Amino acid sequence: MSRTPGFSHRLRALQPLLGTVVTVPDVALAELTASSVDFVWIDLEHSALAVSNVQPLAVGARAAGAAVVARLASAEAGGLNAILDAGVDGVAAPRVESATEAARLVEALRYPPRGSRGLAARRANGYGRQTTRDSRSELACMVQIESPHGVERADAIAAVDGVDALIVGCADLSLALGSAGLTDAIEHVQRAAAGAGIASGVAGPDDAGRLAELADGRSTVLVLSADVRLYARAVEAAVDGLRRRLAPQGEVARVGA
Repeated sequence: MSRTPGFSHRLRALQPLLGTVVTVPDVALAELTASSVDFVWIDLEHSALAVSNVQPLAVGARAAGAAVVARLASAEAGGLNAILDAGVDGVAAPRVESATEAARLVEALRYPPRGSRGLAARRANGYGRQTTRDSRSELACMVQIESPHGVERADAIAAVDGVDALIVGCADLSLALGSAGLTDAIEHVQRAAAGAGIASGVAGPDDAGRLAELADGRSTVLVLSADVRLYARAVEAAVDGLRRRLAPQGEVARVGA
């Protein structure tokens, strides 16, 4: 079975979904990371991962029971077939700024006659054992709102048939608007998604409390940090705790310097 049962349904039913980002091309680490979340984003935008990494990472994450979303390198829909054939549960397109871009993405996710997706005997269709009717358009389509233009056009983007969620990318949007404008922008996107009856989400913050604060009970998709940032924080905290236990009294500041 290539897809996680119920992921698209849970997304479209506005059920809470918690995830993180996978950036390291190691199957065991992907499995470990996925073991605590509902889904992972395999990051093809801000990592050294290639399309060839998608399938093994998807297998690892799926073994842990998590759904797999491929975060694309760009909002352009070209070259999607190999990613979709790897058996992901959906895609997340970065920096979508118009309804036209969103509509092109949706078309690329669907088989003819509803779209332009190609067909091959690959993992996505059980290596040829499933028909297009079995798997037609079950892929989740998430689009990221990461710019002022995207925020302004959020209502039109949310209204595109086949878009399942608007996900605010906090890092890029904060760069453009500043931290003071981020909250208002998120609320605007949340209202746009709610008006269209689709999910909204917040992605990026390292701090779980901050992420929950930004979601504010309105967004159901939360993407916490990324694998390397979580590992770095965990290692640093563990080692710092050990150093503090071992250091002679009064020398903690020197050890941590």
